[in-house]
Parts: sequence; C-alpha cells; structure tokens
Amino acid sequence: MLTTLWNTLLFYPILNALLALYSILGGSLGGAVIILAIIVRLILIPATKKQTEMTKKMSALKPRLEKIQKKYKNNPQQLSKEQMKLYKEVGYNPLGCLTSFLPQILVLAAMIGVIRAITAGNFNGLYPFVKDAFFNGEVGMLHTKFLFIDLAKNYMEIANKSGYFAVEGIAYLVLSLLVGLVQYFSTKFLQVMQGQVPPKKDIKKKNKDKQMSPEEMQAQLGKSMTTIFPLMTVFFTLSAPAVLGIYWLVQSLMFIIQYFLIDFDESKAALRDSLKLTRS
Repeated sequence: MLTTLWNTLLFYPILNALLALYSILGGSLGGAVIILAIIVRLILIPATKKQTEMTKKMSALKPRLEKIQKKYKNNPQQLSKEQMKLYKEVGYNPLGCLTSFLPQILVLAAMIGVIRAITAGNFNGLYPFVKDAFFNGEVGMLHTKFLFIDLAKNYMEIANKSGYFAVEGIAYLVLSLLVGLVQYFSTKFLQVMQGQVPPKKDIKKKNKDKQMSPEEMQAQLGKSMTTIFPLMTVFFTLSAPAVLGIYWLVQSLMFIIQYFLIDFDESKAALRDSLKLTRS
C-alpha cells in the first residue's frame, strides 16, 4: 500500500513531468531536469515561507527562552513545561522545521528514483496520455548527452573503467565538486538566516565554561553539518547518474535565490552581520 501511495503521489507524477519536458525541449534531458528543478522549488515556496516564519518566531523567543532556562536550570521538568507554554503562546511549533523540510526530502527521494529509472531505460508508470501525446505511443532510449557529459553515467563508472585520472572523467568530477561547493554555501546561508552562527567570542567563552544551551548546541551541530553534508553530497553524486548532480545543483542555487526573494531585506542584514562576525 505504501509503495502504491508513493508511486501515485510522487514517483509517477515526477516521472511523467520530466519525460513531458524532455519531449517539449526536443530531447534535452539536462534542460528538462533544470526546468523541473525550478518548478519543484517554486511549488515548495509555501514550505520555505513556513520555515522562515518558524525561524523568525524562534529568534523572537530567544531572550525569553534564555531567562526560562536560567530560572529553571535545576528543574528540567518545569523547564520543559515553561518552554512548551511559551511556544503555545506565540504559536511556535518545535516540529515546524520538520514539516517544512519533509516535502523537500520526499521530492528529492522520488527524483532520485525517477532518474535512476529513466537512465536505466525503465519507464514503468508513464501515463498513457503522456506516452501518446509526447512520444507517439512509444518511448525509445533517451538522449542523455548534455554539454560535455553523458547524464546517464557517473564519475565512479568511468574511473573503474578508464582510471581515476581519465580525461573523460574530469567533467563528472568537476560537476560533483561544484554540487558540493554550492551545497556548502546553501547550508551556510541557511544557518546565517536562522541565526545559527554565534559570535566567535561567545564560542570561546562557552568552550571555557564547558556548558552550552540547547540552541548553542544546535548551532554547533549546524556548523559541523556545514562541512559534513556537502562532503556527503559530493560522494553521493560521484556514484550517481550525472543528471542527479545537475538537479541537485539547480535546487541548491534556487534555494539561495528563493530565500533572498522571500525576505530580501533580512537576508541582506543577516549576511552583513555574518560577514562582520567572520572578520572580527
């Protein structure tokens, strides 16, 4: 049942949208993936807005939360009650970030499955009307060439066949590194926008005291993820079809642009403050 639900709500719609775009663009898989990535990011604007609102509410609560934590630091049970009371008062949902990230994760997972399927020539789930309207009733092998790469291949496939330093693998390696680099900046940007970049002097002070609040621990975890997640992205795209790297790259770029458009003034202010902290 879960598989049927997954296919009906996510896998099949994405598969058909991608193949329809592929046909409309005259057989450009790279172009179809880029446009689909932009469309998906636009559809997810409400989730991004909700995430931004949750971030603003959490920032507004920070001074009051610190007072509560200080007052009830020796009474965890009462501390938890007071925190939940405060959250309810301002309409902040601690799970709000999960509900905003979940659609993005689900769409990405479905996209990975779709890309793996079509690059393997598996078109199960293609709607009859899409097949008739865009492919005259029969889908052949897709044209996977885009710029300097074959989108169905990946770096590790070429490295295992021709060696890690093969000339034909350079473009794939550059793509994976570029995806990781953009992912790093998008992760960093998200942390800045969420106020998870504490001043260096505060970090040093906390290191001496050996005590950190939950918010500061979250900031430190986020700082670690700034490095870990992009590296994971690089390793993943090295062994995945290159078309997935294109999708991931466009999604990360659109994420940054979208955050700026949603709250341009605060985006500028947050980045400016972050640069000041970095230079100090």
